[in-house]
Amino acid sequence: MSGRTKLAIIGCGGHAGFHAQQVHANPVLLEVVALCDIKRENLERFHREKFGADPKIRLYDSMDELLRHPPDGLQAVTIVTPHTTHFELCMAALEHGLDVLCEKPMVTRSDHARKLAKKIRQTGRHFQIAFQAPFSAEYAYIREVISRGELGELQTVTAFSCQGWRNGTRGKWRQDPKLSGGGQMYDTGAHLFNGIAWLIDRPAKEVFCWSDNKGTPVDINAAITIRWEGNVLGSVTISGNTPGWQEGIWVAGDKGRVGTGIHGGRLEHFDAQKNQIKYPLVTQPHYTPLQNFALCLQGKAEPRCGVRYGLLHSWLMDALYKSAAEKRPVKLTRPPLDD
Repeated sequence: MSGRTKLAIIGCGGHAGFHAQQVHANPVLLEVVALCDIKRENLERFHREKFGADPKIRLYDSMDELLRHPPDGLQAVTIVTPHTTHFELCMAALEHGLDVLCEKPMVTRSDHARKLAKKIRQTGRHFQIAFQAPFSAEYAYIREVISRGELGELQTVTAFSCQGWRNGTRGKWRQDPKLSGGGQMYDTGAHLFNGIAWLIDRPAKEVFCWSDNKGTPVDINAAITIRWEGNVLGSVTISGNTPGWQEGIWVAGDKGRVGTGIHGGRLEHFDAQKNQIKYPLVTQPHYTPLQNFALCLQGKAEPRCGVRYGLLHSWLMDALYKSAAEKRPVKLTRPPLDD
């Protein structure tokens, strides 16, 4: 495929602005031909503020309307809607022959993940998840370091996030379980879990999770232990009721260790002699999710975050919430990864 990818943005809330920025930053690759939101005021405001009320962009009040009467040449959609809506919207887009970039999380139930993976295989459409970390140069560097054996046998993973999520999302859809599917574990926590899954690229085997809602309808804080295939052990701490912002992921092997942010952006690498590699040579390309998505459609890049990582994440999330509810360790079945 050549030329600009003709794209519809599905969902015109706050985070859709990030997708609009990516479009404007890549005018040679992407052209928005449609916007869709069930709230007309969001739709018109987004059209006006992000695209100057461009009359060439068609506006739709529903995904059904968009799919029944698509703009000429529509090739793909980017889905930026509340978490629990992703499954139906992704399925509908794939069934109508569209390529899909879906915001995180891919879905909020593992049975939906299985069905979506099957649909992707059946349709042969291009599908990716818009977690930022896998598209970063830092994550690509770390994954190559791991694959070359420079960290040796992987031992442990340590990850954490701290932010004022409880108060910052009060009264918004992220604290409505019907729309969010869960709380902080499905929001910032999802970036932690996806980042780990992408780096070590293996399923979790067993988890134990404590969570605390802090008087809200959803989880705010969580303390988690995980055992992955290969007996890699890890801990994840999610603090959603604390000021400011701090986060990180460390992967340790018996020959070295490496640390980064949950979205990339920084890098620390220690070798087997306990020396910090002060200026690691990072030659891997850095993308935004939409940039990589469009380049893949044009055959100019390899996909960074396909359905495999949605499956790994979904299986893990089901187990975490089950463990928290039942207050016991939970063993996982293996997701259908088509290895």
